[in-house]
This record gives sequence, C-alpha cells and structure tokens, in this order.
Amino acid sequence: MRKIRLFNVLHPAIFFLVAFVFFLMFYPFALERYFPFFDTTLKTRGLLATYLIVFILAAHLAPIYLLVKTFPNLKDMVTHVRMDIKYWKRAFYLFFLSGVALYLFIYFFKMGTIPIFLDDLESARVGAKAGLGKYILIGNALISVSLVYRFAIEKFVLNKIKLISILYLLVGVFFVMGIGFRGPAAYLVVSCFLAYLIFTQKYLEEQGISFRYILTGIFFIVFLSLLGYYRHTGELSYRAIGSTAWTTAVNVSNLEDIVYNTDKTDDFYYGQTVLSDLGMAAGLHEKGFTGVILKDKYQLEFEGEGMTITSPGEAYMNFGWFGIVLHALFLGTLAGLFYEIIIRSGKLSWFVILVLFSLNFSRLAVGGIVAPGLFFLVPQLILCAAFIFIAKLKI
Repeated sequence: MRKIRLFNVLHPAIFFLVAFVFFLMFYPFALERYFPFFDTTLKTRGLLATYLIVFILAAHLAPIYLLVKTFPNLKDMVTHVRMDIKYWKRAFYLFFLSGVALYLFIYFFKMGTIPIFLDDLESARVGAKAGLGKYILIGNALISVSLVYRFAIEKFVLNKIKLISILYLLVGVFFVMGIGFRGPAAYLVVSCFLAYLIFTQKYLEEQGISFRYILTGIFFIVFLSLLGYYRHTGELSYRAIGSTAWTTAVNVSNLEDIVYNTDKTDDFYYGQTVLSDLGMAAGLHEKGFTGVILKDKYQLEFEGEGMTITSPGEAYMNFGWFGIVLHALFLGTLAGLFYEIIIRSGKLSWFVILVLFSLNFSRLAVGGIVAPGLFFLVPQLILCAAFIFIAKLKI
C-alpha cells in the first residue's frame, strides 16, 4: 500500500488539500476566533469536515482497490524514464513565442493597453478582459506548458537550469501578469519550480519536499496578499493583516450563502449547474457561469464578475449532503488514480503533465469542477499532448 505523503507535491490530492484547508478550513476552525468577520454555522463546519474526510479516503483507497496492488517507488521509476530530446527546443519556441504573440495581440489590438499599468487597476482589469477570456487562457497555457517542459528537461538532462531559462520565465511572468491578476503569474512560477524540484535527488528519495519549502510557500501566499492590499490602498498598515485573514474567509462566506439560500428555498439544482456551466462554455447561452448567476440571485455586491462556488458549495446546491459525499468521492478517486497511472508510466513527459494537473487541480477546491476544469485543466492537458507530439518525446 502506497502512503499519500503530506509533502508529495506531485500528488493532485495534496495540492487540492492545501487549497481546501487554507481557503475553506483555516478560517472556521482556527482564525474565526481572532478575526470574527462572520459566524460560521455548525452545519457548514460539518459539510467541510465531511467533504475533507471522504476526499482523503477516496484518494488513498481508490488506487488500492481499482488498480493492481503494486506501488513502485518514485526514485525507481525515474531511472527508467525514456525520452528523445532532439526536437524539444523547436517545440518550446513554437509554444512560447506563440503565447507571447497572443498576449501582444491581446494588449495592443484588443485592449489597447496593458491593464497592470493603469491607475484604477481593480476595476479596469475586469472590464479590459471582458470577452477576451479564451485568448488569455490559451496564451497562458502556451507559456506555462512550454516553460514547465523546459525546466523539467534541463534539470533532468543537465542537472541545472540555464540563465536564459530564468529570463524566459521572467518574460512569461510579465506577459501573464500584465492582465492585472497575480494568481496566474504565481501559478507559472510555482509550476516551473516544481518541474525543477521533482528531479532533485532528495525529492526522489523522500517523495516529498523539505519543510522549508512549505514555509516559503506560506510566506509567498502572505506576500501576495499584502501586495494585493498595497495595490488596492496604496499603503501598508495593521489593516493589511486583516485583509490577509479575509483571504481565508471569503470562500467560506460564499459557502455560507449557498447553504443558507439552498436551505431557505429547499430548491436543489440536481446537476443543472453543471449542465449550465457546460452550456456557457460551449456558447449555448450567455447567462454566465454559476458563480455569476448566484451573485445576482443572492443580490451580492462586490468587485468581480461572480462568486467562487467552492467544491462543497457546488456539491450541496445540487444534491445536499449526498452531493457532498459524491463530489468528494469523485475528485478523490480521480486524484488517486491519475497519480498512480502517471507514476507507473516512468515517462518524463507524463511527469510534467502530472505537475500541471496537480497544480491546477487545486483550483477545483474553490472554483468547483466545470469552470476550472474546462479553462485550466483541459487546455493545458491538450497542449501537453501537442508538445509531446511536436517535440517527439518518446512516450
């Protein structure tokens, strides 16, 4: 039986749990006493705890009962990685330059500006990207996939990262962050770091990262929160601490709204939110995704297009308590099986897919399944397959 190691950053379940605990569990079970923005109900705490337990059990047990019960060590699999790197650079430049060109097209031909340089960034960035989501997501995916593969291949072959690769990363961060949102740029940096990290000897031996990297990650999140507060107010003060704490509470507040309104009307969607989101993605209607619809329905007022529905919220509004168990069971099983299948392949090109999948899988904790899945997971998986084909990496 393979254990799910807490610091095994290759496992999709670990990234999901980090996001789930930080953005959904931390406030009601730890910070609410010190920063009482609102009272979390006992029912909401129960929903969160139930979801967490079912997810962990599913991620741990599903591979045991659904796959052959042999679990090779990661360090043993990496020595059998098979690859041909003869053509990888042409694939990198094709993807990276295409991503940069797409961002230039967005900024200078569609937007007419780079939002991050505008004075009223908070409102300008939302209006500037209206109707351009598909271009932005494709550009982001092209840059992310190309850079992550570059970092992984250089570390595996040369056991180091060249200075030119760092410069490419900085260029990528600039273009991705130009929209005005820190999140995608942070994901890009972390993705490249993980692509480097997974082929270090220490990681392969321990199947986990050092605790100091965990602390660095926590400080990185706090830094981004403080940066956002400074960008919004132009000052740093003790209020910035409360703003950082609110980051851990806002998604719980949204979950509270969903549970309260669902119970008040006793009106479950029975899967209609999933169909509606799929229809929105396919261009069959223009009502908006579930988060946008619920913001209007609940008459919430805040900056941004819609509320984050969270995975527990998506589950509860559709099928109640049964939905909580079903949703967590599905995502936990998916995380566990995907990890085992990729690890057993022994292929570097698939390991990189696992890095991108795991990191983007964490988005599902606060965004639900459909929107993050369609706009982050699926595009990057498709582009990974295209990169492997063009680079002729043996898989």
